Amino acid sequence: MIKFFRKIRQKLLAENKPALPAGKFSKYLLYAIGEIILVVVGILIAINLNNTNQQNALTKSVDLKLNLLRHSVYQDSISMQGLIDYSKKQITEAERLLQLMNEPMNEDNCEEFIVKFSNHINIRTNIADRAIYDEMVNSGVFSEVEKQGIKSQIATYYQLSNHFNDIIKIYVRDFRDFKNNIATTGKISRAYFDPASSLSKIQRCEYVESLINSEENKLILENFIYTGIDTYEEIKALYSVLINQMINGLPKKPE
Repeated sequence: MIKFFRKIRQKLLAENKPALPAGKFSKYLLYAIGEIILVVVGILIAINLNNTNQQNALTKSVDLKLNLLRHSVYQDSISMQGLIDYSKKQITEAERLLQLMNEPMNEDNCEEFIVKFSNHINIRTNIADRAIYDEMVNSGVFSEVEKQGIKSQIATYYQLSNHFNDIIKIYVRDFRDFKNNIATTGKISRAYFDPASSLSKIQRCEYVESLINSEENKLILENFIYTGIDTYEEIKALYSVLINQMINGLPKKPE
């Protein structure tokens, strides 16, 4: 581009014959000014191209990170949906436990109660993967996201995820403390509900029946089961909020 302008300028100079004695000097002065202008134009073009290249590179970087973030959030949504389904199953199993406690404790009911009670304490949770998001924030890439709606949605998702995780931790801690407390005080022996225990089926069933026949121990069992139900209900509700409200649109399976 600069060579093109220089050729035009030189042609004009050749055609412009000086009419004054100082014409030769004027010609050189005009030539020098032209060179300066060409240099300035060249610099401006270079700066513009550089800025364009930098902007294109930044846009590609933002798009790449957003796509990685979509993959990350999508995987979160899959894990959370799995935990929602698991929590629903645990709630159904817990309700069945309460029902069994008010039925004759025959051999079949006893075996079912032991299995379901053992599974009742197996809580599962999930923590959102923040690696890509934190990298985007720390590198400044996140601030370059132009669509404010998506930007706000992403930030809110991770803020709520942290907040909900803290709430779930409290419920899980209280549930496990309850379990440990009734075990350490001797109210309920874990050995009778341990699948790896060497106790016979008859011994297990006799123990379960004795627990249920004791008004005090039956109440402890019921409270423990209800505490578990509350925990699973909270997990299900909070993960449902994240999936249905906060990551709507983001967890769509990326290509």
